[in-house]
Amino acid sequence: MIETVPAQLRYVCSLAFGTRLHTRSLDRLVTALVDAREEFGAVGRDAAEALRGPVLDDTARREVQIRRFRKQAELAARTPYYGRVFAELGIEPRKLRWADLEALPPTPKEMLKADPDAFVPAGARPAFRALTTGTTGIPTTVYFSRAEFEATVVLGAISVLLARQVEPGDVVQLSVSSRALFPVMLAAQIAARVGAVVYQAGFVDPGHALALLAEKRSLPGHRPRANVLSTTPSYFGSLVERGAELGYRPRDFGVERIVLGGEIATQGLRDRATRLFGEVEYVEPYAATEIFGTGALTCLSGHLHFPVPPGLVEVVSLDGRREAEPGEPGTLVVTPFAPYRTTTVVLRYDTADVVRVPAEPPTCELSTIPATSHVLGKLARSIPHSGGWTFQRDVAEALETLEEVPLPARFGMRADRADGVAVEVVAREDDARTRRRVAAALERSVPLRGLRVVTDPASLEDPVLLRTDLREHSFSDFGTARLRPAEEAVPA
Repeated sequence: MIETVPAQLRYVCSLAFGTRLHTRSLDRLVTALVDAREEFGAVGRDAAEALRGPVLDDTARREVQIRRFRKQAELAARTPYYGRVFAELGIEPRKLRWADLEALPPTPKEMLKADPDAFVPAGARPAFRALTTGTTGIPTTVYFSRAEFEATVVLGAISVLLARQVEPGDVVQLSVSSRALFPVMLAAQIAARVGAVVYQAGFVDPGHALALLAEKRSLPGHRPRANVLSTTPSYFGSLVERGAELGYRPRDFGVERIVLGGEIATQGLRDRATRLFGEVEYVEPYAATEIFGTGALTCLSGHLHFPVPPGLVEVVSLDGRREAEPGEPGTLVVTPFAPYRTTTVVLRYDTADVVRVPAEPPTCELSTIPATSHVLGKLARSIPHSGGWTFQRDVAEALETLEEVPLPARFGMRADRADGVAVEVVAREDDARTRRRVAAALERSVPLRGLRVVTDPASLEDPVLLRTDLREHSFSDFGTARLRPAEEAVPA
């Protein structure tokens, strides 16, 4: 059976350039991959690389993308929003050229948030309304059809199997906001097809989540403890901080892989987590509800790589006027293509996520796929000054290396005069030694012109918002006591 898998994978790749997803064929492929794994072991690297799509030079890639963008523009023309845009610009979608594409203004999140129904084409069949968690305000709406949902599930199952992110017999704990219902639904369906078990822990008290991770089960054919944790970096920081307070050690858990997404994950966070979970594998994908279907793979060198078939990914200069040059920061502007997205249609959607274009062509294992840096932060939180820009990642990376700063690092940042940045940060103590240590760490990457240290997060004047603060409350005292009596779960 395993000999037939590469041919099937090539077939799946060819589907990526079509206009329909054959869900039944993909479902059969998932079954074949699971069966092959049980008989012969995990899928090999060569098979996994097949799903990344064909290797295209720049000329071929641009030709493929403009043809697919043209098709998506024809679909978009049937929406109220883009129907008006094309009429105002005098653009005929079926004849659209690169010059027309570049003249098309990026779609800001505010427009999708204000009138999500205006992005649904006539004839669409929406079945699910996905809402973002609304960390920075009112949630954004994205509609999906039943066909899109089913296709995304089987494609997701293939992806996680090939990337070995989730495997048969795994036990997966989702520590994500329960408001993110659509991703939770997808995770549950994907796990079922792969042969894993998934459960939604939510953003509960970190002590409760740790007790669930430490909990031993005796489920036939599955791991005795949760071995995959999927969460956001800030909530993961809360787990690391609480775990240290409760005296947990790596032997209390069975975690092998940790999937972090939705925020900036720093090296300091991963280093400090080692004391709690030991040496584990980290997976840091890039995805967002608004551009669902067009995500990024992460290479060992720390790049985000965006496969060509699912959509067009551009990096636009921070002033929004042109394509970002090599070595320059810019915002990710994304167009998800059919068949991955046919219900809520967005063209050149401005994510407001800042990345940097590599200064030199990558030489990593995914070098044939267009790449950017990891996300540096949101444009609205980025600070220009005479020396360039300071991004949220610059500050977070510096602070989370310090034991003096509780995880997740809570801070604010603002421009200070024309040449620098002022930072406010929550630390365990506000004393001279702490201030010296914090200042020294920041000055390695930030033109620090002012520093304010506080010990209470409520004292921050303009904090960067964190997803971990979307906390879900329950009968926490009773539930946590039942799950984790301290004398039983925590080593002496």
